[in-house]
Amino acid sequence: MKKCLLLLTFVLFACSVNAQTKGFDPRLLSKFTKDELVEMEVKNPLAYAYWNFYVANAFQVMDLPIDKIDSHEIKGVVKIPNMNNINIFDLHYIPLEKDYQYCRIEGSNKLLVIISEEQIKEKFVASTKK
Repeated sequence: MKKCLLLLTFVLFACSVNAQTKGFDPRLLSKFTKDELVEMEVKNPLAYAYWNFYVANAFQVMDLPIDKIDSHEIKGVVKIPNMNNINIFDLHYIPLEKDYQYCRIEGSNKLLVIISEEQIKEKFVASTKK
């Protein structure tokens, strides 16, 4: 019986540690402290879920169409050191309420699209219904 109780305690502890390490996207540490994220997860789980969604879904990377290279819609050039780990917070772009923002990615034929706040929220709501 003691072995069973010990095993159960170990399993619960391991699951707890695992859940804490996988809980939030590390890119959120550019905006929040670890303590703020832990507190948010407990006190405001909806906001916690939103920010995890936001950091991964507030932008898109797409090929830059040749006919849009000099478009007035492209608002500048952004330097992204690691295309596999883009952090919207480090880019210092804030989504506009209803408009997308377009930036050419330096040294590539790619376009960074900052999705509108309205679209991010709609996508988040849709993702919670799955």
